[in-house]
Amino acid sequence: MSRTDKWVAGILTLGVVGLLLGVLAFAAVSRIPVAHIYVNGAGARKIIVAGHRVVAAPDWPGAYRVSPRYTDPAFWSTATLYFRQGQAVTIPRQDIKLWVYRG
Repeated sequence: MSRTDKWVAGILTLGVVGLLLGVLAFAAVSRIPVAHIYVNGAGARKIIVAGHRVVAAPDWPGAYRVSPRYTDPAFWSTATLYFRQGQAVTIPRQDIKLWVYRG
């Protein structure tokens, strides 16, 4: 490889690495739109304490239905739920039984 070829290969490699890091950074801070989720009793208690509405799921015994607007991506061990009004609630992902995404 000539000097120019090495320089071009290096620039292309840095560009691809930069692009991948940018996509990962964007995915880490983005919010995912959610129609509703089902949580267990522990998650429901945390959401109720924060002042949000939780309804027992008629089709799933022991589960509770919650309707946040957005949530964090699935990279972390906790899920932050963002509601229309009121404060955001952070619960462990193990408390979430089912995600229903909007769209």
